[in-house]
Amino acid sequence: MDNDRLKALVDETEAAIIGWKDLFHQNPEISLREEHTSGKIVEIIEELGLSWERVGEYGIIAYLPGKKPGKTVLLRADMDALPVDESEMNLKGRKKCCSLKKSVSHACGHDAHMAMMLGAMRVLYQIREELEGNVIFAFEQAEEVGKGIDPMMAALEKYAIDTCFGIHVFAELEEGKISVQSGPRMAALTAFTVKVIGKGGHASRPDLTVNPLMCAANILVNLNTIWSQELDSTKVVTLGIAMMHCGEKGNVVADFAEFSGSLRYTDVEEGKKAFQAVQRVCEHVAKANRCSVEYPKIFESPHLVFNDSRCSKIAEDGIAEIWGRDHLAKCPVWFASESMSLYQEKYPGVFAFLGIKNEEEGYGAAHHTKEFDMKESVLKYGTLSAVKYTLDFLKQ
Repeated sequence: MDNDRLKALVDETEAAIIGWKDLFHQNPEISLREEHTSGKIVEIIEELGLSWERVGEYGIIAYLPGKKPGKTVLLRADMDALPVDESEMNLKGRKKCCSLKKSVSHACGHDAHMAMMLGAMRVLYQIREELEGNVIFAFEQAEEVGKGIDPMMAALEKYAIDTCFGIHVFAELEEGKISVQSGPRMAALTAFTVKVIGKGGHASRPDLTVNPLMCAANILVNLNTIWSQELDSTKVVTLGIAMMHCGEKGNVVADFAEFSGSLRYTDVEEGKKAFQAVQRVCEHVAKANRCSVEYPKIFESPHLVFNDSRCSKIAEDGIAEIWGRDHLAKCPVWFASESMSLYQEKYPGVFAFLGIKNEEEGYGAAHHTKEFDMKESVLKYGTLSAVKYTLDFLKQ
């Protein structure tokens, strides 16, 4: 396939890609409620006459058969938004497009991911007569809460998939650059909630209570000793405690306190060791304070986003062929976590990072923040990268 022709097809589709992205952005839907988002994706799929199936409540698989026999490429995008109230301003000025829903926004870029994959679908459909194989499009619901991946993986069982490819916009990478390097790219995860149980009562008689708030505070302070004294200093494990709650009034000692957080790691055994240490500290500090602990929530996903070396080479060579190697970039491991890891465990592939950082224009706010924003002109790079990888892989 001639690269100039591919560029022209993506250029012709760019307005539609931007329109889809803006539509999704203005009408975000949080995890497990992606009804209208899913409906729009189905509408676009049916306009092309492709077969599709529902996965779970709102997930979707679409199938594009080539006219020639060959391998099968899976292109994947996530769908859900976040419970984040979006600002009308990015880091420098007013945004072009904002959520129309209070306290819900696409503050992570899933709107862009869907739009880019729909763009790739339209372009690949236009050249289907020349496809030497097949393409599957997976639109995964509820990625942010990990509820869409299991039904999606089960639904994909019936397909003979040879590789997978996905894209995530990345606020720490310069606008227009793309990272498809091999090896670990995103971290494994252990998320947890700890419930510290004490004995409530009136704050005027603390001696008659067992204050779970003070105990929880002591636990959090003591967790620091794990990182300074127990973990291998050559293996990174991060601890983030993002929520703590106890009581409703200043003069009433509550019966329990709760805090929630997560561990991220690229060495699975070191991550397990860290969480075992977290549990040990919680239980022993609680006992010293006459409290007990329970774990209402433990979610473990010991899976790394890991780019296969052969697949990365195909992606790198394709990007270099189209734009030149100066568009390629290398990034450190992103310590967020992603269900793309489960696709890659089964199907060797690539998870590309598409840079959106442009400090002069105010793009580059961290993911999951109210100022998160991107220039829509970068979307064509993601679309063309997906199309190029698909075609190059099918030629292997």
